[in-house]
Amino acid sequence: MGNRYIRPSRVIELIALFWFVSLRFADCYSPGKKSISSVASRRSILKNGLIAFVTGAPLTSNAVERAVGVGEQKCREAGNCLEIGEWDGAVGWQWGGKDRCDPSDPNCMTNGKLRDSPAEILPLPPFLEGDLAKITDIVQIDVAIGKQAQSETRTLRIGLYGNAFPTLVKQFLDFTSTDQGGGLVSSSPLAFDEGYGVSTAPVSLIVGGLLEYIYPERKLEFGVPSQSAAFAKRKGKSKAPEDFMAQPRPKQAMTDDEDKIVVRKHDSAGLISVPRNGIGYANPNAPDDEAFSNSFGIISAADSSLDKKSKVIGQLIDEESMESITRLVALPTRKGITGVIPGQNSGPPLVKVSVRSISISKDVSVS
Repeated sequence: MGNRYIRPSRVIELIALFWFVSLRFADCYSPGKKSISSVASRRSILKNGLIAFVTGAPLTSNAVERAVGVGEQKCREAGNCLEIGEWDGAVGWQWGGKDRCDPSDPNCMTNGKLRDSPAEILPLPPFLEGDLAKITDIVQIDVAIGKQAQSETRTLRIGLYGNAFPTLVKQFLDFTSTDQGGGLVSSSPLAFDEGYGVSTAPVSLIVGGLLEYIYPERKLEFGVPSQSAAFAKRKGKSKAPEDFMAQPRPKQAMTDDEDKIVVRKHDSAGLISVPRNGIGYANPNAPDDEAFSNSFGIISAADSSLDKKSKVIGQLIDEESMESITRLVALPTRKGITGVIPGQNSGPPLVKVSVRSISISKDVSVS
């Protein structure tokens, strides 16, 4: 196996894993109620844990109480524990379930707190005039929030600008295809012939597709995290065979004329964004198996920083879809240590959001 690509934010989380484990030890050895006059604060537990981690020495089992001082309480309320150096407040308060609302609750926000009133629905992006902005195809994606038995279903209806970006739109339609044997194929057709010596399949959002990553209040990213896992699911197996070959990134790029076209910039919520080089190029250093993990995004706020590397190839087309993105972009994230670093609150959703069904139509009456 080759080197596995790791998202940079994950490196930070791995470095901080020790902090988390040490903090749990602090809780385990703190049977009493919280008190400012504790025998040892979490700082000393973190320090002792580091010594144990490096030297291999066992942690002592002296009972301590979990300290929550006035400074920690104030910075938690202000949300600036890290900036002022209040490490107990920065590291400790968002890790456990006590301080966090139920992530399946529609009013549970990314920061783990309940909002006082329902979120204001994001406005529908305006429909533009002209042939290039004409919606040529509609893709409806239904997603399930949470476990299937207790899941909440949300619908996203996407209109695509096929006249402006035929190459990227075709990739998107292939990727969301639900036809028998359908999906995005970028390998040689020979790979599908028996006797070629490999197992492979098209990659499709309908098989193993997830809401993979959330940038709170900014952007949702959808994709297939692992082609091998999706292949195993398709075949009803626990894992893919050793000879499995993932689909590589598509080599067909936009024409020069396509590349010059800008139907609209990333200037409003509800726009569909894909990498300029095509679906699969959001993380160019990732192995082929994970190439389509962040295949396309739906932005929930204007973001001009995306204009250089991405293209807007479509938009959400109705109020129900805007209500859905408002709900999804506010889901709590599994952010680990990034949750205490300013501006680093992004991550996978805390509750699984899976693609339940997809339908594609040519009904373009919306535009």
